[in-house]
Amino acid sequence: MARLDARPSTRKLRTSRRSLTGRLVTADGEVATFESSLERDWLMVLDLDPAVQSIEVQPFTLLYEMGGVSSKYTPDVLARFDGSKRNESVTVYEVKPADELRKNWAMYRPRFKAALRYCRAQGWRFRIVTERQIRTPMLTNARFLRRYRSIPVDSLACKQLEYALHALGPTTPQALLAGTYFSPESRLAALPMLWKMIACRQIAADLDNPLTMGSRIWLAGDFP
Repeated sequence: MARLDARPSTRKLRTSRRSLTGRLVTADGEVATFESSLERDWLMVLDLDPAVQSIEVQPFTLLYEMGGVSSKYTPDVLARFDGSKRNESVTVYEVKPADELRKNWAMYRPRFKAALRYCRAQGWRFRIVTERQIRTPMLTNARFLRRYRSIPVDSLACKQLEYALHALGPTTPQALLAGTYFSPESRLAALPMLWKMIACRQIAADLDNPLTMGSRIWLAGDFP
């Protein structure tokens, strides 16, 4: 491998009869395109992760030589994580079905080696993710919570829930609603706003496990 270089890449959305293509609006209002259902699902997972600061799809095209032949490779996603401005907080992802990796590993291996070498030179991480890492309880939670992001904000309910959660400390959705509202009708009416606050990262939760009325929740920024 004699040469290794990278240049910015801009994804052009392609249509395909064999895969799902589309656009996904992230929590910060940016539009991320995808070219498969697996890419879409991974974008949903990253978008829900409170540690993720920003997401870029097809962030660069890598130019490399292998056996005297020039080749190009564009990874799927670059994610920047909170907690540090150092390069170590950047991870580049390739999204592939597990069976496709097994069948075509000999073809993919040189480009992945080039990507790993490039990312290490930047102080980044390079990861290959399949449905095993993507289609998890985190994805189920992301699908559930996304529907609540666009509902209108009830400022009073938000303030009441935030105040009660601050007073109670880490608790559960069921206990928070019971500690905030007297009547079952009021609790039921406030429940969508609670899910919205979790979806918008105002309230934190253990999203690696299925989200239920008994899940542990706490104010974002506090220690759980």
